[in-house]
Amino acid sequence: RFQFHVSASVKGRAMSPEELTDFARELMVGMGYARQPYFVYAHHDTGNNHVHILSTRIKPNGYAISDHQDRRRLNECANRIISPDIKKDIDRILCYDYETEGQFANIVKTHGYKIEKSLDGYRLFKCGGNAGNIATGDILNRITRNSPKRKDRATQLRAIIRKYKSEIAEGKCQSVDNVKVSKGKKRKPVKAKLNTDIRKILDNHGKPLSEENCQRIQTLNDVLKTKFGIDISFQKDKDGRVRGYSIIDHAEKIAFDGSKVMKLSELIDFAIKPQRKPSPLDVYRDLFTVEVGKDSRGNYMLINVKDGSTYRKPISPRQYAWHNGVKDDEREDVGLTIAATMFSEEILTEYLMRYPIHNHQERIKGMAVVKHRNGNYCLRAALTDGYMPLIELTSEEEAKFRSLHADEQARQDFLMSIAMLHLTRKDAEAVKERIKQNTQSKAGVRILPSRPQDYSPEISQVFTFNLANALSSLNVSSGSSGYKREHEVGNRSRYDDIDNRQSGTRLTM
Repeated sequence: RFQFHVSASVKGRAMSPEELTDFARELMVGMGYARQPYFVYAHHDTGNNHVHILSTRIKPNGYAISDHQDRRRLNECANRIISPDIKKDIDRILCYDYETEGQFANIVKTHGYKIEKSLDGYRLFKCGGNAGNIATGDILNRITRNSPKRKDRATQLRAIIRKYKSEIAEGKCQSVDNVKVSKGKKRKPVKAKLNTDIRKILDNHGKPLSEENCQRIQTLNDVLKTKFGIDISFQKDKDGRVRGYSIIDHAEKIAFDGSKVMKLSELIDFAIKPQRKPSPLDVYRDLFTVEVGKDSRGNYMLINVKDGSTYRKPISPRQYAWHNGVKDDEREDVGLTIAATMFSEEILTEYLMRYPIHNHQERIKGMAVVKHRNGNYCLRAALTDGYMPLIELTSEEEAKFRSLHADEQARQDFLMSIAMLHLTRKDAEAVKERIKQNTQSKAGVRILPSRPQDYSPEISQVFTFNLANALSSLNVSSGSSGYKREHEVGNRSRYDDIDNRQSGTRLTM
């Protein structure tokens, strides 16, 4: 066309009409229109300040100014003008806490940029125009792992999401509306557009989500964004189906793999669950969530402990059929029962780290790293009772120990943590053996199967309730998971399962 017409808009009132006019002048110079007649009109009839720039492509000599790839050239020119702002954006992005390059890319996208892998790093694009380059080394050098701040914030985010999910499901929380001002100065609410990725999510039965559920997820996204500065973005596979999601917490500047905060299946489930009666299984709900699945290696169970740890084990076809063969409202209880059977040692270890039955730090009077005859390095801990366990170090632990050669105190703290974990596991094994003996007695069987995968549902249930009793006894000071919950398991006192005459641990069944 002979006419040249472009508009430049900013978010809200980030730039005044005068600043936008100055921007328009620089843009016209960069695009080769400096000597052309043009008008700049400032508008504020929407929530965003913007200007319209109008000119002619015909030069005084009658020839036209080329409009080849105008859109790309316009945006590259705009990016050059606002390059100081882009540099500030990049500096801000590099200050985030992220664990992978993928999480870094998600942070970049939430700041309005597109990102593309290049030979020497990543190229950034804004509105289709080149906006700079970030070296791979700069990204990798800032990766952080296992920060305490990340774990604490993940717990907070889980609570926030659950709260607003329940409010949205009950109709107490409405979607966040944008506001458009018409020419008559009337403010009209404008519904936020639905993220197209939401329609590509499948429910637990492999079916597309209902329109109502899609709107609820969009409402949740809008509320988290406006109230807490939390961005949720969905990741698709090669078939275009959503298989996961990420969370960018701008308030605390942390990027998360969404599954570490809340599984996608839980995020999209807005069903109002009936109030559950108190149950011995509640002690497990406070500790972990359960997933059951099947892949090329067979049936498996995965538990996600609330502190961020994850454990996975294969389960038997009978356990898989038991879990999938019950009603939906019973499936969680069956999953917890199987998990308590399969992961009893891991659960006890996690719990004993919080509520120890021995002060292992006082028991340890010396530690040394020695080389075993098989060539591996081991930690030898000398205990006050004369026992000297030999703990084989993993390759990761050995590498970590070597990296701390310059800090003797850090070395000792690291060895202490390994020794305490080993001794805690020994406590867990002792408690587990007592639980197995008690289960054998109550289930009325001559001998328990050697593998927990072979436990019948009846034996698993007895074992699970015995383990729940043990966990409750470990935390008798807690009203939520101590005496009250233990009393529900058959009106027992909190001392009925503690027998100091048995050796090994203070707590025995």
